[in-house]
Amino acid sequence: MQLVVDKIAKAFGIHEIFKDVSFMIEKGEHVGLVGVNGSGKTTLLRCLLQPDWVDGGSIKFEPGISVGYVQQGFAEIHGTIWQFMLEACPEITELRQKLAQLEADSAGLQGEALEACLEEYGRVTKRYEFIDGYNFENRIKRVLIGLGYTEEWWQQQAPTLSGGQKTRLMLAAALVRNPDFMILDEPTNHLDIVMTQWLEKYLQEFKGGLLVVSHDRAFLDNVAARILEMEGGRLQSFKGNYSRYLQQKAIQTATLEAAYNAQQDCIARTEAYIRRFKAGIKSKMARGRQSQLDRMERMDAPVRHEEFELRLPPAAECAERVLIMEDLTIGYGEKVLAKGINLTLRRGEKTALLGANGTGKTTLLRTILGEIAPLKGRAKIGNRVQVGYFSQSYERLDPRQTLLENFVIEYGFTEEHTRSMLGGMLFHGDDVFKRIGELSGGQKARLVLLKLVLDGANCLVLDEPTNHLDIMARETVEAALAAFDGTVLLVSHDRYFVNEVADRIWEIDDGQVKDYKGNYEFYLEEKQRLAQAKDEAAAELAKAQEAAQRAGKATAVVQAAVKTADAKPKRFSTEEAAKLLPKVELQIREQEAMMGLLEKQMADPANHADPEHSAAMAAEHTAYENKIAELMEKWEALMEAAEE
Repeated sequence: MQLVVDKIAKAFGIHEIFKDVSFMIEKGEHVGLVGVNGSGKTTLLRCLLQPDWVDGGSIKFEPGISVGYVQQGFAEIHGTIWQFMLEACPEITELRQKLAQLEADSAGLQGEALEACLEEYGRVTKRYEFIDGYNFENRIKRVLIGLGYTEEWWQQQAPTLSGGQKTRLMLAAALVRNPDFMILDEPTNHLDIVMTQWLEKYLQEFKGGLLVVSHDRAFLDNVAARILEMEGGRLQSFKGNYSRYLQQKAIQTATLEAAYNAQQDCIARTEAYIRRFKAGIKSKMARGRQSQLDRMERMDAPVRHEEFELRLPPAAECAERVLIMEDLTIGYGEKVLAKGINLTLRRGEKTALLGANGTGKTTLLRTILGEIAPLKGRAKIGNRVQVGYFSQSYERLDPRQTLLENFVIEYGFTEEHTRSMLGGMLFHGDDVFKRIGELSGGQKARLVLLKLVLDGANCLVLDEPTNHLDIMARETVEAALAAFDGTVLLVSHDRYFVNEVADRIWEIDDGQVKDYKGNYEFYLEEKQRLAQAKDEAAAELAKAQEAAQRAGKATAVVQAAVKTADAKPKRFSTEEAAKLLPKVELQIREQEAMMGLLEKQMADPANHADPEHSAAMAAEHTAYENKIAELMEKWEALMEAAEE
């Protein structure tokens, strides 16, 4: 076992986070940790990294193993991206310095001292090879490129990166360390779909143990072989990936609820019996029932998570064409991100806008909304279309205001009505007096979603609406959007979310916006079909080019033969005729023999399956005929000269 956790507990004051948490992770086992926001997942990870922080129980890693973790702070980031990555594995740097020092020392040593030095050099070299030090730079390049840092980024100063870019860099540093055990907390945040798929493949190939916290259901399906669920301060283990966990959890929940309800019914009937007969002739039986009740092991009530309410109002009538783009080019200044966009979003359609980070997804949204001027063409919003915009940066939330102030000022509601609405989004009691700047990303997202409901928009433009939301909250948003009868245009890197909500995909790729009329699964199938067709077309083109090249050579021979045939026959002397006749006759026999072999090939139907190959053989046969005809003319001329 690489990790053994035995009955650990953690509380903050009187607030118990979890207790009696126990689990084990074997070498090479990949485990996903799930639970609603606030259930204690990140606290558990901190306990694993700082075992002395727990209130009770024990945490034991296998002795001598290295543990990798994506840190949450950025204080250690310095230098260029490449320099930072080179320093990501200090042991490799130390071993390289040690090897260089031992090599220098060995030059001035003899006898036993030299042997000891060489022995130490061998031990250091063995460790250096074990941690794959010779391929360290190649590993850095692979990880950086996979996470979107192409070569032109490598000399950029790391401190100048955005928060999301720094998060990706910290993830890259954790991966190149190649630890024996890896702990990852929301590693897909700030990754686009292509990067997420690359990370999935990397982790599938990772041979060490893995514990990952994630709200990305597709990611957990592709990476985890076991799911740990933190719920109500307890931890449960489920075999299989996330989809398998859902099936098991549904069965378990139904079973536990049925058992709990049955026990509660039994308790209620028994207590009623005791109250009725405790003073009568059946008092002895009532006391017996009471003893039985006292001995009963009471089941805990099933955990019921509080869910926020998101019910989008019916969409008001509007034009059939909701968003219109005509010959649209988007970008900034001279930088063009996408051009030639001619698309129309119609009433009731739900479309997902996909593409790698930096391809222009947010720019396209802001251009459609009129926040950025198009470089060319136009983007138009249809008649009677009211747009509700969910931005990643939460511009509609003033960080200096309290929740109560923000909604009362913007909508003019009473305090009582505002409290009621905020309660539906899980903000209770004194929560409404918190400043918005102090809220988590998930709490801010819930506030913006509430404003979309209050706005009554019939077209929703959503830029990463599920960032920072846990899985249960994402499912709530999915259900609300699926039931919404208006129009939706959304940007998301959550593949499961996109597949559940969208019935159309727009993908920004290579400066173009491609249109796929189907959900995410259809989009993947269509992409695969197009890629396969492209590969087949390339193979056919190469085959045709090869056949054309063969046919071209044969044609050249034909043309040369025709040119020679058109030339005036040369007159030979008797001496030349006597000398050349045997050679020409030999050439004729050789050409006839080669033509005979070709005719046997032409007689085989299998050689005519490919039209290009068949044409090439025909051209080659014509060339032989012309060559033989040319040689026969020469032979006749030589015969005339020899007879003179």
